[in-house]
Amino acid sequence: MFRTLLPLLLLTTIAATPFAPPAAASPAAAYEGRWNYDYPDSATKINMAALSLAEGAEGPQIGDIVFTATDSEHVTGRTDVGCTWQFRVTGDALTLDPPGQTCHNPVLGAFYTMREWTVRVDGDRETESLTATSHHADRDYEFTLAHGARTRVPEFDPAAAAPFAGAWQYGSPPAKAGATVTLTGNYANRLTAVTDDGCHWTLLARGNTAKLDPPAQTCTRGDSTVTLRFWTIATQGDRQLILMTGTDTTGDFVVSGDLTRH
Repeated sequence: MFRTLLPLLLLTTIAATPFAPPAAASPAAAYEGRWNYDYPDSATKINMAALSLAEGAEGPQIGDIVFTATDSEHVTGRTDVGCTWQFRVTGDALTLDPPGQTCHNPVLGAFYTMREWTVRVDGDRETESLTATSHHADRDYEFTLAHGARTRVPEFDPAAAAPFAGAWQYGSPPAKAGATVTLTGNYANRLTAVTDDGCHWTLLARGNTAKLDPPAQTCTRGDSTVTLRFWTIATQGDRQLILMTGTDTTGDFVVSGDLTRH
């Protein structure tokens, strides 16, 4: 009798268990991942921020942001310069929540307030707009990015290193004009950079962007010591844009400018 009833009990249990469909992805999940700024374009104004420094002043935007969903409607964004921002899914976009968030930028040593920031995604493409204020000892400076665009990139991206490889010459700023840096593929998406002073640095490439990795490196040549705290490179064909900060025998320095393949 027991052996006869057991299959019936099992069938009854299976039939009585409701089918659970796969959970739908939360609205916030669509934004998750690492997103690189596309290469800035002064003609179309893509990723060119308008600055209040002078009439027509613009600043190209490079680097990445990592979006992480904290629940179904909220997202945390952390930029490569070390700032963290909080967003909320509102309709078809992410919006800064609350607006008016302030962060101390450890790369450039300044505070800035993000007043508005709207992000929209379509698959692996993202568009954004923002308005912000940078706070300095002498005054505040306004900047607006009306046409921001990014692409989602994988964390492990072995093909990303190849476009960076080669010898590159600084075109600006004047202090670096004529200087060169040679980038060589190391392994997978890692790069070795050799600067004119003979120092070796390591970077990690994802998509069109490479970053100093680990994020603080020191080189000593004779009596000279150089420490790099930050170095981000965006590449497109035979052009590159960089932002670099560090310390050498003269003190702290910031280098931003463009390079061409040498």
